[in-house]
Amino acid sequence: MNIRLLLIAIIAFNVMVKLLWLGTNELAHDEPFTVYWSQQPLGAFWEMLRTENNPPLYFLLIKAWSAFVPFEAAWLRVPSALFSALAVWPLFLLAHRLAGQRAALVASLLFTLNNYHYGFAHEVRAYSLFTLLATLGMWLLWRAKDKPDNGIRAMVGLSALNTLMVYTHFFGWLAVGVQLLCVLALPELRPMRRNFLLGVGITLLWFSPYLVIFLSRLGSSVSQGTWLEAPVPEDLYNMIWRWSNAPVLAIAFLALIVFAAARSRMAASALRLALIWCMVPLIGMFAMSLLVPMFLDRYLVYAAPGFALLLALSIATISIPARASSALAAVAIGAMAFTFEPWKEGRYHPSAVVEQVNAWCPDRCIEHVWPPWYWLNYRAAADIRILKEERTPFTHYDINGSLMLTNDTLKPTIVVDASGDPISSQKHWYQRLRASYPLVDSVEADHRVWVYRFHR
Repeated sequence: MNIRLLLIAIIAFNVMVKLLWLGTNELAHDEPFTVYWSQQPLGAFWEMLRTENNPPLYFLLIKAWSAFVPFEAAWLRVPSALFSALAVWPLFLLAHRLAGQRAALVASLLFTLNNYHYGFAHEVRAYSLFTLLATLGMWLLWRAKDKPDNGIRAMVGLSALNTLMVYTHFFGWLAVGVQLLCVLALPELRPMRRNFLLGVGITLLWFSPYLVIFLSRLGSSVSQGTWLEAPVPEDLYNMIWRWSNAPVLAIAFLALIVFAAARSRMAASALRLALIWCMVPLIGMFAMSLLVPMFLDRYLVYAAPGFALLLALSIATISIPARASSALAAVAIGAMAFTFEPWKEGRYHPSAVVEQVNAWCPDRCIEHVWPPWYWLNYRAAADIRILKEERTPFTHYDINGSLMLTNDTLKPTIVVDASGDPISSQKHWYQRLRASYPLVDSVEADHRVWVYRFHR
């Protein structure tokens, strides 16, 4: 089959699949935060970035996009869906250069039929754009080895792409580090060392206006810690599970990769490239997280396409008859398709919390939300337009704010607690409200979100 037609067909299939069920899940978790700040005046937005762990590029993209489309969850997710669909383009081209058409097709379909990537394609967050840029960077890096003058023009182009990547997510610098490891470890790429470092210098130059904020956020994470806990060895397997759709597939795919690596004795540069791309970030982030916890599935999106590539290359490099290899590829793709659940609803339903509050408070009540980040989830579930119209800093609405004690004991007080801890009787705010109200009701209205009603 013509390679261009095949690539166009795969991209079209990805676009179709990624655009399905965009409105199935409610705008929840971190999505309302992205939407809210994308709608704020630029002055307030730039001030927010001083304490935010994500650079500005994706916020600005959503700001521009939302000006031309209906202000609805499904429409706001379209850019993420398209970015995820387009990520198959450089993945296909890279796999084709490394091992041919069949490997390119296998890698592309493994990526397409992965629930992990599908989830990020349906989030108003930067992760699908990060995935696209990281995959495109690996393709540009490998392609540059065939350019004259050690690919100096290609390295300048790569530096421009890396600039976009580090302005999309701070962990883009880790993706640049993966590129550096490939340049140092693979003989085909070593002649580009000087030009690659020149490109990194250009990226640093373009990133320098944001460097102070980046170093400040990095210093805070190291000194004050993160909201995550240190990982355990099982978390490594769980990450592979996410990249494989199901536990049994994770085990089978790992066994296949180990077998292929042992048979080739790691002589194939293609296999080493894929291993560096996915396994170094996976194991490296796990090791770093023992000191500064950061081991989270979304923080490894830049490495996840490397797993699809690694599996496709493992199938291609095993010394078995061609028919057996084709059958193995078909089984792997079929297993991913069988465990693919694009229609599956997410765990979070903020509208259920709003319904519970309205049921308990048909008239006006005093309402508090904890932690502060959940306020936007709560408000957006009531009316998404609030994210576009609200201009009051949402942090003023948290339970420790000035509205905490009002002395208006005639009105019931509602507390929405999204901290994930159901034992609220041990919390300071619970004790203070319990002292003022003789009656209290509680219910888990959503996944790990409790609603309390204090009344007389």
